Amino acid sequence: MLSLATVLHWLKSRQVILLLLLILAVGIFLRVYDLGVESIWLDEASGIRLSTQGVASIMERVGPTQNHPPLYFLILHFWMGLFGTSEVATRSLSAVAGIISILLIYQVGTVLFNRKVGLISGFLSAISSYHIYYSQEARSYSLLLLLSLLSYLLFIAILKWDKKWYYPCYFLTNLALGYTHFYGLFIIASQIIYFLLFWDKYRLQRVKFFSTVAVTILAFLPLMSLLVGRGASLAQHGFWIPKPRLVAIFNTFDTFAGSAGAKEFILLAFLLLAIIGLFSIKIVARKWSWKKPLESLKGLSWSIRLDSIGQELLLIIWLFTSIIVPFIESKFMTPIYLTRYMTGASPAFYLLVARGMGNLNRKWVFYPVLIFIILLSSFGLQLYYKNYTKAQWREAANFVELNSRVDSDVIVFCASFCRTPFNYYYKGSLPQFRIGTNVGKTKALDTFVDDAVDGKDRLWLVLGHGGQMAPIRTYLRDRYGSRSIIVREEFFGVSVLLFDLSPP
Repeated sequence: MLSLATVLHWLKSRQVILLLLLILAVGIFLRVYDLGVESIWLDEASGIRLSTQGVASIMERVGPTQNHPPLYFLILHFWMGLFGTSEVATRSLSAVAGIISILLIYQVGTVLFNRKVGLISGFLSAISSYHIYYSQEARSYSLLLLLSLLSYLLFIAILKWDKKWYYPCYFLTNLALGYTHFYGLFIIASQIIYFLLFWDKYRLQRVKFFSTVAVTILAFLPLMSLLVGRGASLAQHGFWIPKPRLVAIFNTFDTFAGSAGAKEFILLAFLLLAIIGLFSIKIVARKWSWKKPLESLKGLSWSIRLDSIGQELLLIIWLFTSIIVPFIESKFMTPIYLTRYMTGASPAFYLLVARGMGNLNRKWVFYPVLIFIILLSSFGLQLYYKNYTKAQWREAANFVELNSRVDSDVIVFCASFCRTPFNYYYKGSLPQFRIGTNVGKTKALDTFVDDAVDGKDRLWLVLGHGGQMAPIRTYLRDRYGSRSIIVREEFFGVSVLLFDLSPP
C-alpha cells in the first residue's frame, strides 16, 4: 500500500507536467464548449464556400475574393472532406490549432526564461477570451497564432543551440506562416530585426540564417502576385478598413488583455506586470511575523535591477514590429490595421506579462496577483459565452424557410453579400435577388423591385451588416404602404421583414 509520503513525493516530482496537463484541460474545455452554438457569420461562410471548391479553384479565386493567402483554405478543404461542413466541423480546425498553441507558448516561455514563465504564459493563453474567440471561428487567425509561436520557438532554438535541422524546419514554418496570413511577414521581419541588432553575438548563425531567409523570400514571390491581385480588386471595389487613430494601438492591447466587462482593470494589471517583466525584483526580508508586522516591515528591503535585456527585447520587437509597422503603413499608405490580424503578436504580450508574474518571487505576492487575474479574466469569459458575438444567420434562414410560401414569395438581400451566410443554412428554393445598401435612386429601385416581384405576392427583405437603414427598406414601405409589413423579426445582427405586395 502506498504511503501518503510516497504519493506526495510522486506528485511533487511531476508537478510541472501535472500543472501543464491541468492548464491544457482548461484550455481544451473553453475552446470546445459551445463551439457550434453561434451561427456561421459572413467571413466564415465566405471561407467555407471557397474551401468546398477544388484545389485549383481555391488557388485561382483566393486573391480576388479573400484578404488572406490560400494555405488555411486548402487545409480547411481537406479538413471538411474528413469531418463535414457543420459549424463544429469547420471550427474544430481552429480549436485544435488554439489548443496546440497553449503547448507552444508554454515551450517558448520555458526556453526563453524558465518553466514558471512557461506555465504562466500557457495559463494566460488558455483562459484568454481573445484566443478562445478565434479558436472558435472558422478563419485563419488561430492557425496564424500557432505558426507564429512555432516560428519563434525555432528562431530561439537557432539562436541558442544552432542545430542544422532547425533551419529547414524554420523555413517550412515561415513559408506556411506567410501563406496563412500576410501579417505573418511582420513576424518574420521582427526576427530579422532582432538578429541584426545582435549581429556580433550570433556570428556562427549568420550565413545559415540569412541563407534560410533568402530562400524564404524567393518562395514568397508567388505570394506577391496574390497581393497585387487583391490590391487590384480593392482598388476597383474600394477598401473597407478605415485609417486608424492613435487610440487603435491602445484598443489592440485592450483586446489582447480581454478587458470586456472588467473596465480596463485587467489591461492596467497586464501593462504593470509587463513592465515588471523587464526587471528582476527580489524581496529580501527576515522571517515574517504576523504578531509583529511593523518590525517585520523594518527588515523588508527590495532589490530591483534591469534583467537580461536580450530576452525581453526579443518580445518587445516581436510585439511592436507587428503593431507599430502596420499602424504607420495604415496611417500614411494603405489601411491594413486590424487587431485580429495581429493575433500572431499577442503571445509576446502574454509572455511579457508572464515574465512579470514570474518575477514576483514571494508566494504572498504571486498568488493574490494570480487570483486577481483569474477573477478579471472571468468577466470577459462570462460575457463571451453569455452574449451573442456573431450574427444569427441560422435563426434568420430557418425563420424564412419555415414561414415562406414557395409559389408566391421572393427574397431580397441587402447588403448583397449577406446572401452567403444566409444560404449556408437556407435549404429552400425561393428566388433570390441582391441589392447594395447604397442604392437610393428611385428609378433604379423601381427597376430592381419590378424585376424581383414579377409574379410574386410577398417579398422577404433580409437586412444585415449595416443594411438596416438602407433606402430599399423605406422605398418598399412607401411604395406598398406601412401596413404591407406583415412580419418584422429581429435577430442579432440580422433583420427580416415580410412585405405583402397585394393591393389593399
